[in-house]
Order: sequence, then structure tokens, then C-alpha cells
Amino acid sequence: MTQILIVQLASLGEILHTLPAVRALRAALPQARLVWAGDETYADLLDAQPWLDDVIGWQRRRWFGFRDFARRVRRAGCQVAIDFQGSWRSGLLTGLSGADRRIGYRPSLEVAHVFYNDCLALETLDVHAVERNLALAARLTGVAAEPPLERPYLHDAAPRASLGPESRFALQPTAADLAAVDAWFQTHGFDPARDRLVVLHPDGGRQAHRWPADKFTQLARRLLGLPGVRVALAGGTNAHRLCDRVAQPLGDAVWRADGRFRPLAAAALFSQASVVVSGDSGLLHLAVAAGAPVVALFGPSHALRTGPYASNAVVLQRHLGCSPCFAHRCPLQYDPPLCLDEISVDRVFAQLLSRLARPGESVRRAA
Repeated sequence: MTQILIVQLASLGEILHTLPAVRALRAALPQARLVWAGDETYADLLDAQPWLDDVIGWQRRRWFGFRDFARRVRRAGCQVAIDFQGSWRSGLLTGLSGADRRIGYRPSLEVAHVFYNDCLALETLDVHAVERNLALAARLTGVAAEPPLERPYLHDAAPRASLGPESRFALQPTAADLAAVDAWFQTHGFDPARDRLVVLHPDGGRQAHRWPADKFTQLARRLLGLPGVRVALAGGTNAHRLCDRVAQPLGDAVWRADGRFRPLAAAALFSQASVVVSGDSGLLHLAVAAGAPVVALFGPSHALRTGPYASNAVVLQRHLGCSPCFAHRCPLQYDPPLCLDEISVDRVFAQLLSRLARPGESVRRAA
């Protein structure tokens, strides 16, 4: 039985962008054993996916323990290793894995390709991360990758209504995660047959990915004026302070889900949302993987490379002469960055109105 090591040490968004490739490996090689080596923060999410056989975790934000991590990976005895990240650290782990065949892209930004013996030429970065990862999987299986997903937002076209393409992720929350979200809904009296839920995620992780908190407050206030619309804030525990700033002027009208749910439960929450609003972040891509319609607010990122991989997504972006710059903080010292600050509340709200309208009706502000 072939044992295949999936190397992806990066954060939530990169993990999610690797899932379609791993599912492609499982479909093409149903008898293979698939072992994931990555950040132990997301081990629960990966353990719950039925198409993975094992997860070897490590705290990626520090080198301490890397030697033991590499030893555990080597003991897994994988014959093939695929480096889906392409960093120096992931390349080193691929080289130390003991795998006879080590697959990755060449060239790589951090010269990780020196650890591979089966290199796929990286002709351009201007394709989506999901598609680059699918091409690596196809390198092993010999099965052609699925055609690239149509993303109308790249052409300023209207999103497709179909939710079908999100099945490429097939992320599966556990029964416990679903129950946790159901219990939370019950405490708020949420009725999915009557109410529509908008989830706002104000924390993009990086300063350059955050739409201003006061604009999230203005947006939430407008949404709360619509009949039957409920608004929740989402994010990790590190988002509490930012969510406090958004919610404080609104009192208890906004529901707080920030820091309450682990990633799979957050996915279960997003799956019940009529729309999720977020900057470029792991939770944005988690919402897409959960099948939620999203309105993504992009600043220094490149939507072609890392935009929401969905045909029903909307991406709002203010293109300036300096964008995309891919920076973590605005190089021109703007806080917030101009490319995000110039996305108006009116523009975001207009998109939400069209997404919240049920077939045959329009959504208007309550009198």
C-alpha cells in the first residue's frame, strides 16, 4: 500500500486551499494511505475529514520541537511526499521525511525545491492556489486536474447562484460542532425558516487586510434595520478587542460568536449564513469551504491567486497604482490602507441587499 505524505505547515487558508488536491489524491488512489503533516492547531479539523488517514501535528510558529516532529514524520514510512507549501521549512521536512519520491514546484520562493527529486515547473503564480495544488496532485496520480473554477468576480461579472462548486472542498463538521452551533442559535432565538443571518468577520489577521472597524459598525447598523436580518460577529479569541469596537455602539443587537467556536464549528455557523463578509483571511476561506456565499473585501492581496474559490462569491477591491502589494502592513504608512479604506459602506451594503433578497422579493429597510 502506497503511503503519501501531505506537507502543509501553513495557516488555515493555505490548509483549506490544499483540501481539493488531497481529495483528488483519495479519488485517484483509493487504497493509498494519506498522512498530513502540519500545524497541530488545525489537527481537529483535519482528523474529522474521512479522506485522511492520519495527521501528524506540530506548533508551526516555533522551531522548538521540529526535530521530534521530523522524526515522527519519518517513522510514518511514506514512500511519496508532496510539499504543497513550498517554504524552506516545509521543503526541509519533505527532505527529512525519508520518502523516495519528493514532489514540489521549481522554482520556489524560499528555494525549497533543493529538497525535491521530482519537480513541477512553476510557470506563473497568477493562478489560484487551489489550482496549483491540484496540479501537484496530478503530478503523482497522472489524472488530469478538474478544470479551473469559473470565478465571475475576476471579470466584474455577477456571481452565479449555484452553490455546486463549493463541493470541491467537502469540508465536514462533526456532529458535536453542528450541535454546538444549534445550541447557540437556540439561545438567540434564530429561526432559519424566518430569519436571515449575516456574519461579519472584522479581523483579517494582518493590519493590511482589515476593513475599518467603524465601517463594520455602520454596515451592521444598516443590516439590523432590515426586516428578519440578524447580524453576528465571528473571529478567533484574538479578535475580541476588534469585535468589541464594532459591537460597542450597537449594544446587544449584534450577536457575538468571536472566540466561541473552533474552526469546524465556525464552518457549521457559516453554512447557515445567508452571506459572510470578511477580508482576505482564513475564516473567509473557511466560509467558502462551508458553502456560504461571501462578500470579500480585498486590499493588498491578489484575488486571482487567493480570492474566494467559489463561483457565487463577490470580491470588492479598490485598485490603486500600488496594488496589489502583498504587504502585511501598508508600505505607505496608511492605517487603514487606502485600498481598503476606499471601499465604501454603501458599496458593501448594496452587494448584501442583492444577496439577502429571496427569490421573487426585494429587501428594503424597515419603516
